Amino acid sequence: MRRRLISVGSLLVAVFALGVVLYNATLVDRRPPGIARVSLSAPAGSDPRRAQPLTAIDIVFSEPVRTSTVERRFRIVPYVAGTLTWDGTMAIFTPSAKLPAGAAFQVFVDSGFEDVEGNAATTGLDAWAFETVGPPAILAATPPDGSDGVPVEGALTIEFDRYMDTRSVESAIRVEPATTIRPSWSGQTLTLGFDPRLLFGTTYAVTIGTTAADTGGNRLQSALTTHFTTVAAGLRVSTTIPADGVSGISVRTAIAIVFDGTIDPASTADAIRITPSVAGDVRIAALPADSTPGATPSATEPTGQVLLFVPSAPLAPHTTYTVTLASVVARPGAPSQVAAGKTWTFTTGQPTVSAQNQIAFLSSRGGVANLWLMNPDGSNPRQLTTEIVPVVGFDVTADGSRVAWSAGGVARTMRIDGTDGRTVTGDGRFEYGPRFTPDGRSLLVGRRGGDGTDVGYWLVPVAEGAPAERQVLQTGAPVLGSSLVSGDALSRDAGTPVWSSRAAFDPAGRHVLVTTGTGAVALVDLQPTDPELAIADTGIVAGGAPAWSAPAGQFVVVGRRGAEASDSLYVVGIEGGVTQRVAADGSAAASPDGAVAVLHRDAAGISHVAVARATSSAAPRALTDATDTSDRWPAFSPDGKSVLFGRVRTDNPDVSAGIWVVDPATGKLAALSSDGAYPRWLP
Repeated sequence: MRRRLISVGSLLVAVFALGVVLYNATLVDRRPPGIARVSLSAPAGSDPRRAQPLTAIDIVFSEPVRTSTVERRFRIVPYVAGTLTWDGTMAIFTPSAKLPAGAAFQVFVDSGFEDVEGNAATTGLDAWAFETVGPPAILAATPPDGSDGVPVEGALTIEFDRYMDTRSVESAIRVEPATTIRPSWSGQTLTLGFDPRLLFGTTYAVTIGTTAADTGGNRLQSALTTHFTTVAAGLRVSTTIPADGVSGISVRTAIAIVFDGTIDPASTADAIRITPSVAGDVRIAALPADSTPGATPSATEPTGQVLLFVPSAPLAPHTTYTVTLASVVARPGAPSQVAAGKTWTFTTGQPTVSAQNQIAFLSSRGGVANLWLMNPDGSNPRQLTTEIVPVVGFDVTADGSRVAWSAGGVARTMRIDGTDGRTVTGDGRFEYGPRFTPDGRSLLVGRRGGDGTDVGYWLVPVAEGAPAERQVLQTGAPVLGSSLVSGDALSRDAGTPVWSSRAAFDPAGRHVLVTTGTGAVALVDLQPTDPELAIADTGIVAGGAPAWSAPAGQFVVVGRRGAEASDSLYVVGIEGGVTQRVAADGSAAASPDGAVAVLHRDAAGISHVAVARATSSAAPRALTDATDTSDRWPAFSPDGKSVLFGRVRTDNPDVSAGIWVVDPATGKLAALSSDGAYPRWLP
């Protein structure tokens, strides 16, 4: 019995042991290992089978393996020396040297490699193929090779087929004709800017040499060259208004770019950029012209030679503005021929609220002759008028509240602060030489018809309640052509140009002495309504402006009569009497105490400022003696203690030598400006 129990116990133990063995057998991994992924450590671009020459090959297994069983079965065809290292389940094959460019390879791992349990792989890696990149290539260039009409402010973009070593590329670039480049990168794209801008009508060759390499060190197999030709220069900028670097510009200025020919409106979009930003309108305009009969100054053309930016509000005072003209403005019908771009600056001044005790003068410092004001010591110069053709004549009311001027044959007025602007000249006519009547309500102008006909001098109303327009001289208007003058509208002689104001009123405004455009000096009594009965022929031919001498109660003017060989100072009474005084030249100015300022020519023909008396025949006393400059246009200060005048260079009378002032008592001289003409010291 006992022996039977032992046998049963032994049987149970054996059964239990067998169960344990069978249980453990079911938990043992009998699955063979596999390859989960193969990749390149340095792919070229987005293609996973395209490698940089400096690359490793990563093989990821499905589970840990016995490394020696893999290493015996790994091979690369064609053969490449290298090492196989491990990172967990990943085998990393690193070639001993850079792979050859443009070569194809196959990677194998034969079957039979084992996992850590000894399970052998039944399949391996069969010919996993990849290739190395060849030399770098350019995918695209903009503008394309051979392009014409490229903007001179344009840039060249080059797109490579891979990431490049930027330093090696930039050092390999050559541009012919030589110019400075500004390279910038965005991924695989290189952008070349040029500084300064490119030349017009020029073919450029941009070459990238064989020292340029990609990030893997692969160099270009051969130099790459692209060609393009810039646009031709079909227009030229003649003038910018305001001019570059000028201060004191009116806050009401327009910005004008005058070209040497008509421009195509379609080419002007986005042509002007202003900093700080200014709201306004871009227009195409023709320069006001009064040189050809029939070209009325108010006429407009659908196209013109002026690109005009008109601000919608006054500019900020004491602000520097930068204007940039893009190289896009073309002639009509020639879009590939554009004007050169340009950048310039100007600075605004403070609007003027009063002209009292100020010096008014013409200056072309802003790009074209306009009316300016400055303090008596020459400080704070600021622009009043904003014409784009020369201002050739101006006047200011006795109280300094309004100014009148003429430009391009059109007379205008405005308040001294730039507001309440009015155009006096109507369509179909040209008007010059504006002069206010003493009460400031009317304006004397010389007038020609739109066909050039001389229609004499007229008084026109410019204020409420002024008398109606009337003719005061039937002939003698200035000739056409004031828009053609240059610089400060200087006269080559010592007189005053025909387009300037050359008239003087007596204080009551009843009599006016006019030096007409033909040089005749006419005395007009404005009381009679018939001009024929009101004109006194003085017999004087003059080249300058007259003045009223209050102490003498007479007009003074410099000119000559009959067969006289030289000019003299003449006194003209309101009744028409004419008295010759002393030898003189130029225009005449009168002081409150009866002194008269004129010009005196020395033996060398140089003009100097001199003073005389309207009631005396004593020779004028010269106040200046320069030999390299010649004096022009004397004018007294309101108190009569200073004489204001302009100067021109003796070797070139077309060039201003500035505005000066001299003390008649001491002879002390002071320069107020380095340019300018026709100064006038306002009360």
